[in-house]
Amino acid sequence: MNRLSRLVFVITMALGALVVMVPVPALADPIGGVIIIPGSGTNLDPLRLRTSAGCPAQATAYYATMRGHGFPPNGQTVTSETDAGLSHKIGFDVYVALVMRDYANKNHATLAGRYDITVYCVNGFTQNSLGEFTGSLEFTSPTAYQALGTAMPVGPPPPPLEDPGATGPLDPMPPPVGSAPKTAPEADYRDTSPVGPLASQRHDRTGQAVPWVLLVLAGAVFGALVAVVTSRQIGKRRSP
Repeated sequence: MNRLSRLVFVITMALGALVVMVPVPALADPIGGVIIIPGSGTNLDPLRLRTSAGCPAQATAYYATMRGHGFPPNGQTVTSETDAGLSHKIGFDVYVALVMRDYANKNHATLAGRYDITVYCVNGFTQNSLGEFTGSLEFTSPTAYQALGTAMPVGPPPPPLEDPGATGPLDPMPPPVGSAPKTAPEADYRDTSPVGPLASQRHDRTGQAVPWVLLVLAGAVFGALVAVVTSRQIGKRRSP
């Protein structure tokens, strides 16, 4: 192995150690639950979640995933990352982007059994999870579900909360025929389910993705060092 090869090998090993030593964001503990609205229904009913409290003060956004039969192992993203309606003081509404039949079709699955829902309060810059709200529902048949335990609303379901940035309640129900459609914040209804590597990395529940900025910097340092070493070797060969 010549000198240039040895130097490149040493640099590569050093950069690999740097990546390994990058701190991994820790998982946050559950800080409350959600109720599922409606508490029972069909696979065609739009779902709304109400958290039991507000997100921690450091949170700037939230998103939601669902795990269960036929869904991806890392969870199906059902609400893409957004700050719409986010509250740090009281519980807030989280809207599931699609009806359950659509998620079943997307994953070529039959709805069956228990599905666990998690709403993540996150720092939009670091993607660290700062707290989680959880709840579950169960499909007793491919088309009928009911909320489980504390996720079942007690009494009449609470009406949608007002969003400070909107002119009225965020209501996912379709408008009557002939009326102008109401629009909720785009991020709530944009389908960014983890079907691609970028989406799955951004919404990975484990939060164990290495920060991309450090990887870019490491690559730049590696390229610069290789260029310097190569230039010196060429200079030595050309000198008399």
